[in-house]
Amino acid sequence: MNILAHKDYDAVQEIAKSLLDEGTMYYTPERGMMKSMDMQKALDATTTTSMTDLSQLTGGRAITIENIDTDLKSTVAEQKQLRLWNLFPHSPIYAVLDQYMLLSSQGQLGGHHSYGVFTNESSFPTSKNVTLARKVDTTKFLRDMRDLTHVLDVSKTFADAHTILNKAGAMTVLEASEKASVFGNSDVIPNEFDGLYKKIQTAKAAGYDVVIDCRKTGAASGSEGGQISEGQLDLGANNIMQGLGAATHMLMPNTVKQDLNEILPMSRRVNLGGGQQLDVKQLMGGLPMAGFMSDFAYNGWGDGSVPHFKFVTQIDKYLPSGESASSKAPTVAVGTAPTAPLAAGIVLANVADPATEFSTGDLGDYFYRVSAVNANGESIANAAAAGAITVLAGNKVRLTITGADATITGYRIFRSAMNASDDSDCRWIMDVAATVGVGDTIVYDLNSVLPGTSIAILMTNAPEFGAIDYRQLLPFVRIPLAFGLNSIVGWPYLYMLYHYLRVSKMENEQTGFGYHILFKNIRYSKSTF
Repeated sequence: MNILAHKDYDAVQEIAKSLLDEGTMYYTPERGMMKSMDMQKALDATTTTSMTDLSQLTGGRAITIENIDTDLKSTVAEQKQLRLWNLFPHSPIYAVLDQYMLLSSQGQLGGHHSYGVFTNESSFPTSKNVTLARKVDTTKFLRDMRDLTHVLDVSKTFADAHTILNKAGAMTVLEASEKASVFGNSDVIPNEFDGLYKKIQTAKAAGYDVVIDCRKTGAASGSEGGQISEGQLDLGANNIMQGLGAATHMLMPNTVKQDLNEILPMSRRVNLGGGQQLDVKQLMGGLPMAGFMSDFAYNGWGDGSVPHFKFVTQIDKYLPSGESASSKAPTVAVGTAPTAPLAAGIVLANVADPATEFSTGDLGDYFYRVSAVNANGESIANAAAAGAITVLAGNKVRLTITGADATITGYRIFRSAMNASDDSDCRWIMDVAATVGVGDTIVYDLNSVLPGTSIAILMTNAPEFGAIDYRQLLPFVRIPLAFGLNSIVGWPYLYMLYHYLRVSKMENEQTGFGYHILFKNIRYSKSTF
């Protein structure tokens, strides 16, 4: 617009006067005219297409009136994505070492008869032994620090900087707890607490029936994962029941949930949104599935409903089924990430082993990648210098990894699909502890975990069982520290959470079953890996 258009001289003078600071500056008509022209020039600069075409503002633009929406918009995770924090009970502890007693055997259990309990009229019963196990767990310390500069604090142009900082710090700590609750491994990263995945695998190695393998069967399977079947869901719930637990919740990535939405028949679905059980006729109306029905699940051990909780430990868009080394950038939290093992330091070899799961259908060539980890971060994933190894049926693959960094505490192993053309797409199969940071660590791949697959966990989480909870030495807190503490003109904030995930009931030594079940080698139906 032109504020001088169709104005006479007197009107222009009035406009010029209004642009001066209440007469504190010396005023002449000529000075007023120059001020008006400067004003017009600024308005012209902001009413062209460059005002709204932000891609053209490489050199800046004249200052103009702006509307600033101070409400914070965020694309990071909100608390609703943190499913386990609200799902598991929280209980206080008062020391770093948390000790408790577990009754792991009450005497006789099972069988057709309870010997020694039924007696004649005058006899004492036989004395029976019970087993008490002393358990000790350790609190872990989750911390994050953020700095807010003084300039950001006094600048009121954008959303409140303290709000942004607090949200980022809180979500970083809670997301770390969420991931560790599933995949934490104190052998690989000693600062972490052990998650459900490791605890269930440990129980499996001890001989308990707590893992259901969803891989396709048959000689021509070609190491291919499968989808969870209706029968496997019942098997998992039944195995938990045999372990004297009760299936209450199922954790899974979105990819597994999407397939279950298509696989399960309507008669096995349940919608828990309104807190009531719906009949088949209502379910046929297209209501979404929030869980599955099983005769062996919770609710009196019959006709129980098991809700689904989707945990977002991976972004499905980029990692559709399993984690790929090729799509991961090196990450550093605090300090220095470890140095990756050199390609020449990753040596592959065939070793015969009757326990291997490389069968006839798995005969082929495989590439491997290895990254090094410690508490501070993860290195890049290097491929073995020799390239692919041809794996024979009945063999396992031995990886000799030579580390050259004393800070290494563990390795992450990635493997390609069978007969892949190169090592560009290798997916995660295991995390292992490093024997030494500088020197050799030997790892064996028995094809137990298939690359490009996901997991799901069926668990006992009813309060009366006391099978799982977060033990908290310190609830989540935020502490403002002294101004300028980190050599920054501003305020540092410290975010802290002292706790760990206690799984006090994992296996039942009297029955050979457990309270929680791992479904592994689940292949997403739309995966192209």
